[in-house]
Amino acid sequence: MRRGRGLVEYDLHPRGTNVDMALARLEQIVSAARASGPSLFAVITGYGSSGGTALIKEGVLAACRRYRAQNHIRGFLDGEFAGDVFSAECLAFPDSSQIPPPYRRAPNPGIVFIAV
Repeated sequence: MRRGRGLVEYDLHPRGTNVDMALARLEQIVSAARASGPSLFAVITGYGSSGGTALIKEGVLAACRRYRAQNHIRGFLDGEFAGDVFSAECLAFPDSSQIPPPYRRAPNPGIVFIAV
């Protein structure tokens, strides 16, 4: 965990991490956030620059859809939409106004914002 640009960030893709490891870590992070905060945080997933695939990112987005359907989280936002305040994704995210300006000025497809 680190505080980056005004928001708590968790890196889910350090070297050697596979999708299963990243999703297990995400489950721990969401559980801890539900118990004692933070209510808004970012997870760094990477965006698959080496081979055009983003396995960890796609796994995290799928897990977030499940968590949202089960009411474990209030919402999530793919970082590439953080600066597009008129996109359906950003408008549907419950805490879009709480995303710090540096993230909105430089949208990053390797980040997912999660609100619990």
